[in-house]
Amino acid sequence: MVSPLFSGVFRTPYPMHLAPRHGLPLCLGLLLVLLGTPAWGQAPVITTNPASQTNTVGTSAILSVGASGVSPLSYQWYWGGVRLPAATNSTLVIGLFNVLQAGNYVAVVSNALGSATSAPAALTVLGPPVIVTPPSPQSTYLGQNATFTVQAAGTAPLTYQWLFQGGAITAATNSTLTVTNAAFNQSGPISVQVRNAYGVTTSIQASLIVNPWPTPALQIGSLSTTNRVQAPVLFTANSTETNLSFSVTFNPAVFTNMTFVAERLLGAVLGAPSSLRPAALPEDAVVSLDTSLLAGGNLGVSIGWSKPTLPPGPGRIGWLECDLAPGATNAMSGLLGLVGSPVPGVFGPPIGGTNTLILLPMDPQTVSTSGFSLDRQTGFQQQTLTFANPGNGFIANTRIAVSTLGNDSLTNLITLANSQGLLVPWLTPFVDLGGVAPGETREALMQFYVTDRVTTPTPTYSVYGTPGFTPPTPNGAVLPNVTTRWTNGLVLVEFPTLLAYRYYIQYAPTLAGFTNGNFQTSFPPMLGTGSQRQWLDSGPPRTQSLPVEGSRFYRVVETR
Repeated sequence: MVSPLFSGVFRTPYPMHLAPRHGLPLCLGLLLVLLGTPAWGQAPVITTNPASQTNTVGTSAILSVGASGVSPLSYQWYWGGVRLPAATNSTLVIGLFNVLQAGNYVAVVSNALGSATSAPAALTVLGPPVIVTPPSPQSTYLGQNATFTVQAAGTAPLTYQWLFQGGAITAATNSTLTVTNAAFNQSGPISVQVRNAYGVTTSIQASLIVNPWPTPALQIGSLSTTNRVQAPVLFTANSTETNLSFSVTFNPAVFTNMTFVAERLLGAVLGAPSSLRPAALPEDAVVSLDTSLLAGGNLGVSIGWSKPTLPPGPGRIGWLECDLAPGATNAMSGLLGLVGSPVPGVFGPPIGGTNTLILLPMDPQTVSTSGFSLDRQTGFQQQTLTFANPGNGFIANTRIAVSTLGNDSLTNLITLANSQGLLVPWLTPFVDLGGVAPGETREALMQFYVTDRVTTPTPTYSVYGTPGFTPPTPNGAVLPNVTTRWTNGLVLVEFPTLLAYRYYIQYAPTLAGFTNGNFQTSFPPMLGTGSQRQWLDSGPPRTQSLPVEGSRFYRVVETR
């Protein structure tokens, strides 16, 4: 007789006739089912879905889910498919601070037997606009156009008002602002106000720079050696030109078969339609080459076209192409440059009575980068960057700017540990490496601070030349309690610090160098923490070269 406390269909994980074979009497199996053993219990079932709701910024949204199933039940909330950390209860409380928190929220309930997902709850958030993508800085030439855009989110309808130096611009009430026929007095800060029924939000300022029309200039870009040796020829146009000429010099022991291929001709060879080519030269441009001095390492190039149709600013007008000479292996020693023979560097028609073309030296360029390694002495992730001067001129200073560092797994910013400053307006960190001789190849150790110690940085390096400079000598007290020691081929300098003071490490080939001026200062300075600090001489960019044991002396200068 079945107990009146239970009615329904019995289900076991085994067919009834198999139970005796496994040593489980049928009556015992029925008893275990009645008692609800965990092994034969129920996966989660959503009994109450979270409810959609509308809230305003400054309040809290409360979402709840109900579920049944064998205990223990675990909960995890998701927003737009993204797991919310620490959202692991049946109730989710969301403090609303902006409208971007709107969206679909779901809860996943789990136990040992499976999981169940709730229906999505749509959360609508009413509040003032949020600037999602602010306007970015723009640079243009006198008489040209510049366009600013903003992306905002918020409760519709949204209205826009663009500002110049804080004042409203007449009829500038769209999400896009185009400054037409830009004048010099329009250079300055641009921002935008986005408004709705709940408030107004003002974007950060973006600068507009209106430049005078450029002076015609020419430069050879970075070498590539994928197939033949190639280098782009970059022409900065004033827009009034209809012709130009220049000569290329090179080391004939390294390069052979040097020629110039116009951009439009290269596009035709590759089969690209003219509308898709990034050509700076007009379609009717005619190119002639002077090869009279080619055997000695000089090539002359003359180009003419019918109408002044070049846009102002830089553009690629073609490529230098050549092969490595027999026995040559290093394209960076080719000593490429621009000269005035066999044809002069000129343009036409003249501007302000002059037709001299500015011939710029090549920039240094990246040759290779190593893999990343963790320096256990400093805790930095580090990478060796090899760079070279492929040109025929001395580069007074090589600057390496570093971008796209991103965040580590703890969401903390990855930073360039040996940065010597920040470039405005983008606040890009950089290091300066000093002069580089023609054809010289050097290395720089780039060090990155990564808080989780495991995320690999993904830097983008921009390498270029700048004018030489002499950093100011720090004026402060020389510390007496400095310890230096040779370790693993490097020099470790340890010294006491005061909170918020700055400490400059100086080095010289002899002790006398500190009195006769024959010393160098490492940049950037270290910031005092109130405790002992360590500085490692790992060569460029901290110092001009790797240290050699016994050949370098150090001192530390303390400044406010």
